[in-house]
Amino acid sequence: MAKAQQLTIGTKVKYYPIMGESECTEHEVRSEVWQVCGEDVVKISGKAGGVSIDHLVVIQ
Repeated sequence: MAKAQQLTIGTKVKYYPIMGESECTEHEVRSEVWQVCGEDVVKISGKAGGVSIDHLVVIQ
């Protein structure tokens, strides 16, 4: 859950729609982390619904 603790509202992140690919877009976290079927997800700017935190990298 360490990664989830880094993803607070307002955090800038890179979103990788396909894991393992280099293509990504930059977004901002818009919600607290919650679970869907055991998967940690969060809302990000520009996307509808929740995305898996496994697809996010915090921008330092």
